[in-house]
Amino acid sequence: MFKGPTTSDPSEVVRALKGVAELTRLRLLSLLSHGELTVGEVCAVLDQSQPRISRHLRLLTEAGFLDRFREQQCVYYRVRVTGHHLDWSRQLLSMVDPDCPQFSRDRERAVQVVQARKVAALDAIPRDELARVLLEELGPASVGDLLDIGTGCGLMLEILGPRAQHAMGVDISASALRLARTRVHGAGLAHCEFRCGDMYGLPYEDARFDTVTIDRVLADAERPAAAIAEAARTLRAAGRLVLVEDFDKIGARASDNPLSQLRRWLASAGMTTNRLRPCDLSDRHFIVALAGHRSAAAGVAVQPTAQSTPPAERAGPA
Repeated sequence: MFKGPTTSDPSEVVRALKGVAELTRLRLLSLLSHGELTVGEVCAVLDQSQPRISRHLRLLTEAGFLDRFREQQCVYYRVRVTGHHLDWSRQLLSMVDPDCPQFSRDRERAVQVVQARKVAALDAIPRDELARVLLEELGPASVGDLLDIGTGCGLMLEILGPRAQHAMGVDISASALRLARTRVHGAGLAHCEFRCGDMYGLPYEDARFDTVTIDRVLADAERPAAAIAEAARTLRAAGRLVLVEDFDKIGARASDNPLSQLRRWLASAGMTTNRLRPCDLSDRHFIVALAGHRSAAAGVAVQPTAQSTPPAERAGPA
């Protein structure tokens, strides 16, 4: 007998039953109970068209079974992790053998899609080229206490972590943090830590870091100036804010040109732009920006609180 949490609204039960009463939607419920996927990834797993998959995802979301959330330029879906819809979905799925060929095949293809996502994320990033530009701009000295906002797969920590006394990566995505930990700790940078957090409300006290980095986050942010202001709050008086942005994406939001747009965002957050460097990385146009607090003299070097040699300098060059 079907047992589970009840609701005082019978129409909610009808919507739930209608929402899942189709084979593809039942497969989606099973698939998304194992993790978050984008529409494109779901299409690849189920081998169906995007309009068809989008319709099924919309119906499941409206029925209350799925959560939909945006992370930068991607929209993800997942089964709700709390509430009676979670219990209902578990009971519905318990009626089907999880090892039935169709469900098993969906899970296997999902693993392949997620692995491809990781490889694509790493391959799409011009690591060596970006490292060369950043180290030219920042110089060989220690970056002190480092915070990387929107750390993603941990690229900035992999590049600058060797020159940091201590480093923190923060991201709102738990899956991104798992990838970042694998990448950064796999490179031997055990002094780098990670925390889940929102860039508009960072879990750190004022004036905590010598260097704060934001890599390709602002162009897709709803409130880029607010994100910069929150980053500035955590930056010490003589610290440096380092931004890396896609030139064309910033340009799409600018009323004049991308460089001026970045200057305006920084100025509105109380920051002085010390350096803007357009550069081509892997056939794409980027901007690397260095900024400091308006109250600090332009060009003041970072003064790490600890004077010992950074971990990677003891271990050798990056």
